[in-house]
This record gives sequence, C-alpha cells and structure tokens, in this order.
Amino acid sequence: MTALKKITQEELIAKIRDLDTSDDEIAKYFIVDENSDAFSPQVIPNPKMIEDNGMEGAFALNVFNKLARGRRNRKYRRRIRHWDGVRIVAEGDSWFQYPLILKDTIDQLADTDNFQYAIYGLSEAGDLLSNIIREDEISEAIDRENPDVFLISGGGNAMVGDGRAATLVHKFSANRKPENYPNDNFDVFLEELERLYRGLFSRLLANRPHLKIICHGYDNVIPQNGPWLGKPLGKQDITNKTLQRKIVAEMIRRFNTVISKLAVAFPKSVYHVDLQNTVGTASKWHDELHPKNEGYLKVAQKFDRVIRQALSESSPSPAIELSAIKDLTLKKQSGPSVKLAQVKKLDNHAFLKLVVKRAEMAMGKEVAEPKTEFERKLLEKDISDHFEKVHKEANFLPSSFLENGVHRAQSVCRMVTNTSYASGFLIASRNFIMTNNHVLPDIQTARESIAEFDYDEDDILYPVTLDPDRFFMTDQALDFTIVACDPSPLPDEIDAIPLLRDPDTITRNERANIIQHPRGRKKEISLHDNKISYVYDLTIRYSTDTEGGSSGSPVFNDQWNLVALHHAGWGNSDGTASNEGIRIKAIVDHINAQSKNEPSDILASLVAEICSVDDAKNANVGLRLPVSKAPGHQTSKVKGRSLTLNIDNSIDQITIKIG
Repeated sequence: MTALKKITQEELIAKIRDLDTSDDEIAKYFIVDENSDAFSPQVIPNPKMIEDNGMEGAFALNVFNKLARGRRNRKYRRRIRHWDGVRIVAEGDSWFQYPLILKDTIDQLADTDNFQYAIYGLSEAGDLLSNIIREDEISEAIDRENPDVFLISGGGNAMVGDGRAATLVHKFSANRKPENYPNDNFDVFLEELERLYRGLFSRLLANRPHLKIICHGYDNVIPQNGPWLGKPLGKQDITNKTLQRKIVAEMIRRFNTVISKLAVAFPKSVYHVDLQNTVGTASKWHDELHPKNEGYLKVAQKFDRVIRQALSESSPSPAIELSAIKDLTLKKQSGPSVKLAQVKKLDNHAFLKLVVKRAEMAMGKEVAEPKTEFERKLLEKDISDHFEKVHKEANFLPSSFLENGVHRAQSVCRMVTNTSYASGFLIASRNFIMTNNHVLPDIQTARESIAEFDYDEDDILYPVTLDPDRFFMTDQALDFTIVACDPSPLPDEIDAIPLLRDPDTITRNERANIIQHPRGRKKEISLHDNKISYVYDLTIRYSTDTEGGSSGSPVFNDQWNLVALHHAGWGNSDGTASNEGIRIKAIVDHINAQSKNEPSDILASLVAEICSVDDAKNANVGLRLPVSKAPGHQTSKVKGRSLTLNIDNSIDQITIKIG
C-alpha cells in the first residue's frame, strides 16, 4: 500500500472540513494523546505525518478535537436537506464520540452503506452522566430537531474513570467469589445511576410522550493492565487476569440489570440494548474500554435492531407513562387534587386528518395528504411557520392580536367558591359559564359560588350569580362543568366565547394563549412560549405559566379560537412544568351525547349555539375592538388604537395584565 505523504496542519484542517474526505483517511493522520483519559480521549496530529508549522500544544489539541465534533453534525445537516428517513439525537460519552481514531457507535449508525439514520450528535468524550442530565442541551436539541429516537450513553466514566474502579470493589480474598467483590460503594453508584436516568426519562417523556429512548449498559470490557481497570484492581491486590475479568463482568451485568429494569418502567418508550458478550476477545478491543471498529460495528448492529423494534411499537397512553414517573407531582390548580384524563394517542389516520384539515384552515387551500411521516412533519412545520408569521418570524405582534385577546379576556371571570379561587368563562351564549369539575363538582357548590367579571386593573367588578337549578352539567373524567348563570349585570359588549365543534383548531408546535386569574389575582394573559407539545384524543399538552386559580381557564390558538379547557399542571423532576387542557372537541361530543340521552329545552339551546370556525368567522362572532367602561358601569365602544409590540427573541413568555 502506498504510504501517505507528510502534510501541513493547514492541509489536515482542510481535509477535516471537507465532508467528502473519508473518516478512514483522516484517521490515519492522528494518534491518541497518551495524557488524555480513556473516557475523554483527545487526538493529536501524528508528528510522523504532519509537518510542524507552529500550531502546537493545547491550542492544536483544542482545534482538532473541536473540528472532529463539528464534522459529524455538518454531515448531518447536509444529509437532512433531502431526508425522509429516521432522525435521531444522540448524547453520551466516548462510546458515542471517539474523535477520528475510531469509528464509534454513532459513526457506524450514521454510515448509510450499512444503516439508514440521520443522527445529530451532542456527545462529548469524558462527559459524566450527571453533567449530561443537568444541561439543557438535550431538550433544546430534541425540540429543534424533532427526532424519532433519542440515544443515550452514560455512566461508564463515573464507574471506572480516574481509577474509580478501585473504590468500588473489596480487597482480594482467596475465599471471595467474583460476584461478591463489588462493595457498598458500587451499590450506591448503581442507585445514583438509576436516579439520574429515571429523572432524564421522566423529563423527556413528560414533554414528548411518543419519543423513543434507547440506552445501553456497555459490553464486558477486558482489563489489560491499563490505568482504568487493570491497575485500579491491582491496588486492591486483585492481579489474576481471569479473576479481574470475572469481577468486571459482574459489575457490567449489574449495570445492565439496573438499566433494563428501568426501561421496563417506561414500557414502549424506553429500550435497553444488551451489549454483553458482543465485541469478543481482547484482540477486538482498542484499549481496556473501547472496541475496535469491527467491534463498534457489532454494537451498532444491536442498536439497529432495537431502534427498528422501538419504531414498530406504538407508545402507550400518557396515563400509563405518567404512572411510571416517580418524581411527577400534580400541581393543585384549585380545590381538591386533580386527576389527569385517561387519554390515548390518536391513531395515525385520525392524526393525519387533523394535520391536513388544520393546514387547509391555515392556508386557505386544499392540501395534499402526506404519504410519509417525513412529509407529515414538514406539513406540521408549515402550519407552525404560517401562524408564527403573525407574531414571531418578524418579531412583531400586530395590534389586532392584542385587541382580540383583550376582547376575549372580557368573557373570562374569577370563580369564587367557599374554598378557593379559580377561573371560568362565558360560552356559547351569555347564559352559560364553563369551568372545571374540580372547581364546581356539584350543584350545592355551584349554589354557594359566584362569578366575578372584569376583575382587572380598574377594580370594577360585575358579580354574576350561578343558577345550577336551571342547568348544571358536569363530568369528572373530562373535568368540566357548565352551569347556567344570570348575565343581566354584564355590559352588552361582553360576549360569550363561541363553543366550536371543529376538532382541528390546533396541532403540535402551534402556540396556546391562556387567559386566567392565577391565585385569584387580577386577570392575566400568558402569551408566546406556550407551545403545544402533543394532541391526544381528549387532551392537549403545552408549556406555559399557570398557578392555583388557573383551573377553568380558556386555552386559545393564535386566532383566538377556543381549543381547550385548562385543568391541570405538574412539576417535572428537572424543575420545569407541564400543563394539560381538555380538548373542546371532547366536551362538545359529551354535550351532544347528553342532548340525545337527556333532552331538554335549555340543553337544546346550548347545542344550538355550537358552531364551526367558519360559522363564527362569517357571523363575526366574538372578536371586536376593546371597550372602555363609562362611569356608573355603563360601557361604550371606542376606536381601537394602533398598537405594535416588538418581541425580542430572548423573551420566553409574556404575561399581560388586563386594564
């Protein structure tokens, strides 16, 4: 074979930047820095292959390792320009990111000659699992890349990095069996491993219940008198090579057992790749901790089988997932504890219909039905981009957006019961108020409660009495109550919010806007960073700021159509929060069923007011300019002022106090 000629450092950098230069060719110009840690390997140019032209030491080390990490994701960006296959985000240690010298697990999976994946990599050799989980990089990448699968590799560095293996085993004893060498410190390590992984899985699945997460527990690495296994074990007088291998195999077995049991706690969401006995004999290993390229290919093949299995299985309903999350606690929004609705995901056909209809509503024209999942995701992005032109891409909210929001806000009231504050709103006509079942669970509670309208900055209230003896409908499973009221104290300009029968008024990645009385405070509107994370048959999930008192708030899309009834929120293990609202479609379906089973004149009048989005638009229902109140509680219309609100990209959320 012809020997490679010596090149300059600048020529080597050019090769790395050229994505058409093969990884195998580039690898020939590098060696591993002997002073770097095995779980944090650093590469340096091979002095026999590279001319010394001034870039030396730490600077050169940083340059080449940074280029190595960036090269992979530049390939990813090029690939996804015309990609309709599986997308993956990967995070982890040197088993997922061994710079240049080895073709690691992710390099193998990203090789389209053998597999069909586009992989965005966050991995960095040497990362501890605790550091990986504390960073926001994972959530940000998943939100940005919208992957089908998330791969995670972590824990090995915490187990054997920096010679820690010596602290995890007992000293040599002639009568001690290999399985009895791991000590109490190792048990503590495994407990922390389980806690960290569980917290990560809980956080990711709370926001993306249908994400597939795949993890592993390494192969039976082989001690070879190196600084990570052989020498640390030798410090404990464990020098017999066969005994060393058996002890390490026991530690790896227990590591894998913890991961596999944790995966079972998240059925059809988290998967464990068992890599034990995959790579083979010591000759197949690059060092004590990393396989050679052919070994990594075997590892990638096992990952491939599990990825395909995961993608073939439908995820469970969120109710099942949430029950498996120890650290998930519901925030009490108002009154007694709230149960999450028992929901299930929409089947593929139903969700596809939702996306197509929403696209047609948004764009005002027929839309071809997507033929692949990739085409559907592109269509969802088109929907999100279409609506965000109103308030994000140009970084402006037009005056009509705020004016219509303020008008909608007039229909929202503070619910005052004997035990709590909550929120509610006029629906369909001015004769009905909607809130949660856990706010008004029965007729007696409704009799003793009152609705206060226009509780905002001017401190003028319009108290409205409830009339549950005239009409009262509630459902605990859907957590809604509709009660009759006496609207006579209200100014004529306060309209009811149209009750829509259209199920397709919002989909994933659009924005939700919530008008509420958090903790009974004066009325507030939460805007902007309230992204819909998922649409289920009965509920939607979104991020926003809510507090006790927010229960019973209306949830709107960016056209101020009513899409959900807010009812619950919960804290995640990482300190973030998620929220859930009951889809208006589910409530309307319940109302229609009741009208057939238990017909009455007043129920018929409510059903008659249910309309489509187009009916509401054509009748100009519910969206007008703001009004101001004249003295003596009289109101008169005023001409809307031109208002433009600039939103800086750094702002996550806006809360507007109505006044």
